[in-house]
Amino acid sequence: MKLGSACLQCRSGKRKCDKAALGTACEQCKKRGLQCSSLQREDLAATLLPSPQSFLSNSPVLPPAEVVQELIDLYICYIHDKPHSLFHEPSLRRAARDGTLHPGVLFGIAGLSARFSPNPQIRSQGNAFAERARTFVQSDLENVCLENVQAFILVGNVCLAGSNPDSESLYFVIANRMAQLLQLPKENPADDEITREVKRRVWWSLYLIDRWASAGLGLPRHFHDSGLVPRVPMDEVMFSQLGTTKSPDWQPGIWSHMISLVKIFGQIQDLNHELVDQTHWNESSIEYRVLSLAEKLAKFEYELPPTMVYTLENLDFHVRRGVGRTFVALHLGYHHYCTLLYYQYLDQRRPPTPNTRMFAQRCKHHATEYCELIRTSNQHGGAEALYNIVGHMTVVSSSVLLHTLLLGADHEHPMARHRLESNFEFLVKLREIWPSVDIMMKRLIAFQDACLRTAQLDTHRFDKWMVKFLLQHALALDEKDLTTIPSPSALPVAPVENERLLERSRVTESIIRAPHATT
Repeated sequence: MKLGSACLQCRSGKRKCDKAALGTACEQCKKRGLQCSSLQREDLAATLLPSPQSFLSNSPVLPPAEVVQELIDLYICYIHDKPHSLFHEPSLRRAARDGTLHPGVLFGIAGLSARFSPNPQIRSQGNAFAERARTFVQSDLENVCLENVQAFILVGNVCLAGSNPDSESLYFVIANRMAQLLQLPKENPADDEITREVKRRVWWSLYLIDRWASAGLGLPRHFHDSGLVPRVPMDEVMFSQLGTTKSPDWQPGIWSHMISLVKIFGQIQDLNHELVDQTHWNESSIEYRVLSLAEKLAKFEYELPPTMVYTLENLDFHVRRGVGRTFVALHLGYHHYCTLLYYQYLDQRRPPTPNTRMFAQRCKHHATEYCELIRTSNQHGGAEALYNIVGHMTVVSSSVLLHTLLLGADHEHPMARHRLESNFEFLVKLREIWPSVDIMMKRLIAFQDACLRTAQLDTHRFDKWMVKFLLQHALALDEKDLTTIPSPSALPVAPVENERLLERSRVTESIIRAPHATT
């Protein structure tokens, strides 16, 4: 990796560097109070030697070139274009190879991707890389630039991985504000085609993150569906080819469909919050809202291009194109959002309406489809879903399977048990990569315990506690307050039904607690 003559701080800020002597800070960094990389060049020269041990110090400056390449490859493989889409892949690889990649971006990527490395020495450096990214973005906070927006998003994801939701939220808010100051939605005639598309993707990534992260902490959203927004992202493969071939005709990509979905997700969140804030429910009004959102989801699915519909053939097609994992992420999101829309109808105390049973079955259908897609994708090379938030979605799917195990018909029991076991095998695997998944699994244990402490008809009571379980994934789940729930003696449940529920609860207990006991 070739070292530039300018320090990293001046290079990332596009400032003229006075080329400080080795071991001294440049004047620009002194004025801004930044930690100048010139101070570290003696160590850096040694760090860049291709020794397998050279990057294993407690305070790494830069890992060797071959390690940087591996970390970039792992990031692109498992994270890029899944929970966010921030980079033009060839440009990212080129900057990493040339040594010109923004340090906050480099270490943010390393802090996320090191966990996927088969090399335990690289994995062990993940926290050090993440800390280096945090240190840099904090020192460069007042430098409003696109690279810092990307870096703050990466560091926010590092905090999510480390179960630090408050810091996660702060980093995302800073990224949001920087994006607004840079006016990312507004086309800049001076930008080349690649830069324009990167800006669009960063903006829409922030939009998607806002929908998820705000709900995860139970906070108001920052992005709204009014005002100036950029065009939705182009096809991912076409985008990766920009700069090497003649610009193709614009076509929407997988991420453009993700954006359409996440807009509906925001409306589903709003509906669920409104329901638990109301003292009395108007069933006809609620049903009208649900049917309206269901129609939007059906319209979304109907209008997907033929190659975007989920089939095994299309999965193979997208894997060959190199975007199989992104294709899977789209459809996992679809089934998760549908599950959330219909989840309220698992509450068996809801008054019967012509559509109540149908909505409950739709909830079970989408939770099952989610489970099957997770299983298929992780058995299919090039399609694994291993990014962090998949843990929460899998926990929600599992809670629906728990409903079937506890209250479903006898013929549904064996398959529901098999699917719940499959989900937990996946969660255990994901927990090895993302420690924060352990908290998500504990949330499901708390959910199951609440089910077992209530009577048959109250296991999936739709209340504020339930909405916290479904949406506020970043927060620990408190023990459910049962003082407002009628005692079992007040419920019209036959003794044989209570005995049946008790027997089935032993099955769910053995499934849910067994993998957790391995920690």
